[in-house]
Amino acid sequence: MPKPFTDLLLNHKLIFSGIKFKKMKTLKFSIILLTLFLSKTFAQATTLNNVIIHPVSGIYLTASDYQQQKLHLADNQSANNKLRLNDFFGGKTLSLSHQGKEYKFSKDSIYGYRDKNGNDYRFYKNHSAKYKILENGRIIIYQTEQPGNKHTGFKPVVSYYFSDGAAGEIYPLSLDKLKTVFKDQPAFDIINTNFQTDYDLIKYDKHHQMFQINYLLGK
Repeated sequence: MPKPFTDLLLNHKLIFSGIKFKKMKTLKFSIILLTLFLSKTFAQATTLNNVIIHPVSGIYLTASDYQQQKLHLADNQSANNKLRLNDFFGGKTLSLSHQGKEYKFSKDSIYGYRDKNGNDYRFYKNHSAKYKILENGRIIIYQTEQPGNKHTGFKPVVSYYFSDGAAGEIYPLSLDKLKTVFKDQPAFDIINTNFQTDYDLIKYDKHHQMFQINYLLGK
């Protein structure tokens, strides 16, 4: 084979190899950039999720603690920090793992607790039942849920309650009970004038972002 043609073929191979090398180098660089971008995005998403999923929880020893939002043994829910209600068969104790230590409280010795979702609950008399605190206003409004049955289409049965203050007795949220508790007080006239049925008492004022009864009683 003539030498000039051999040299030409060799040069062609070298040029082709150079182009191929540059393409491979560009591809590797693109992969590295994509990996870094995805890693950063995943890290940011994980951080945001941690903030949303693990709010601080703990227990309230007294009504005063609740009023001051003073949580004891407060921490984020994690493998080392867990709050267990022991509700199976109406358990009377609450267990709390906090920073590697185990604590146990009788439910009738503490006011309540805050769960991992940021909801506050109060224990009261029958301490196997817990009252979810919906709103702390002129009256404190609570909610309980009981398992449904075939008559309710197996939907939970929701009931509403109230107390006059954090340490007050808990009563069903009804016109009769409210009028009894606030008899001979200005609140009686407000209740009597503005509410005709028990259902009216759970109406929510979207403009003021509170239950209507608390808005009117607090004016």
